[in-house]
Amino acid sequence: MRKIYGVSSKCNFGSWEHVVYVFDNSDDAQEWLNREEHDFRERELMSKTSAIKLAGKAAVENSVNYKEEMAYCNN
Repeated sequence: MRKIYGVSSKCNFGSWEHVVYVFDNSDDAQEWLNREEHDFRERELMSKTSAIKLAGKAAVENSVNYKEEMAYCNN
């Protein structure tokens, strides 16, 4: 099964910061994409290759597993 990558991007004083999330299915990816954040981030879903081009290889290698993060936050 092909993974889906979500990139959350924010521009801070002219410099972009990216956080990469990895999803096992499109339902979780769409849930993340539609969650409201209050700090004006841009969110995109993409392939691993596109995520590397946008956020860099290190960010993708250290991507956050969405299901694990949600389980941690809800405990």
